Amino acid sequence: MAQMSTAGTLWLEALRRRWSLRLAAGESRWQFVLRMSGWVRLFVRQTRWLRALDARDTLRRAAQADPWLYERWHRPYISTHFDGDTRRRIVSSHYAFVMRRFPARLCERIVSGGSARLATLRLDGATGAYLSLRKPSRGEAGELSLLLLTLDKQVLASCILTFDRRDSVIIGAVGGAGPHTPVEAVREFIQASHGLHPTDLLMSLVRELAALHGLKRIRAVAAAARVAGAWHGADADGDDAFWQRQGGLPAESGCHELPLSLAQAPCADGPRSRREKRQQREAFREKACAAFAAAFRTTDGRLPAAMAMASRDATRARSTATQRPASEHGGMLVAGL
Repeated sequence: MAQMSTAGTLWLEALRRRWSLRLAAGESRWQFVLRMSGWVRLFVRQTRWLRALDARDTLRRAAQADPWLYERWHRPYISTHFDGDTRRRIVSSHYAFVMRRFPARLCERIVSGGSARLATLRLDGATGAYLSLRKPSRGEAGELSLLLLTLDKQVLASCILTFDRRDSVIIGAVGGAGPHTPVEAVREFIQASHGLHPTDLLMSLVRELAALHGLKRIRAVAAAARVAGAWHGADADGDDAFWQRQGGLPAESGCHELPLSLAQAPCADGPRSRREKRQQREAFREKACAAFAAAFRTTDGRLPAAMAMASRDATRARSTATQRPASEHGGMLVAGL
């Protein structure tokens, strides 16, 4: 009887919070009722899911900040190839990872639905840009947005990440400049960074994140498996050709398997002017990665304990791994660390 009462309380609280999203989501009452009928059809599994969300303080607070979590697994999520059990596992694994590996201040911002400014990038002859982490407005493509923004908060590039298990990250979508970002802002960034495209910088940062956390696997969702309506911004770079330039190979579950690192073409090759531009571009990339990595350290400059151990293990593994060669993208080196 007490068990039923607990389940009833969880259902009432979840329904109340989900109702609060109705107007913001543009749902009519009939659409809301239809969604809730799906909850009822999945009553046993939905009750288990509500209990799982309530069992961990981090998941409970994440669901309170983002009530879509109550039904995230009901519909296609990240990849159309993932089934309901896989979707539930990924959501739970992601928040467990954030809680265990991120510094407390960063974890709190992410779980509560806020945004975190990670690093400001200085650009030669330009106003600069900065990196930010935040929850996506809707979670169909994943749980965490990494954005490159101008100082005026215009989006230069973005990608949506989700941590899967303890040693894997899935890229659900990659997009270029936002619809309201002037073309001149993107052109200025590329020129000031000596030819580095914003989406290529984000891929370098994803690989830096993988190195920091000791991840052994990076996957990216193929265009055919992308969830319909999951990506509302410009997506010129998030296609299969982009993943191929990143060294991606087709894998299971509608994903591409990406290498943990890409070998750089030697900066000594080619005309002197081109060599100098490559050197400047790679120097900027390295500084951006270093600034990004610093945001994941604790206040005393150290990595969280679990993160440091995983990072050491991954470094040893990568020291014997074979790197895939980087390709040229519009006359620039693509995403190598």
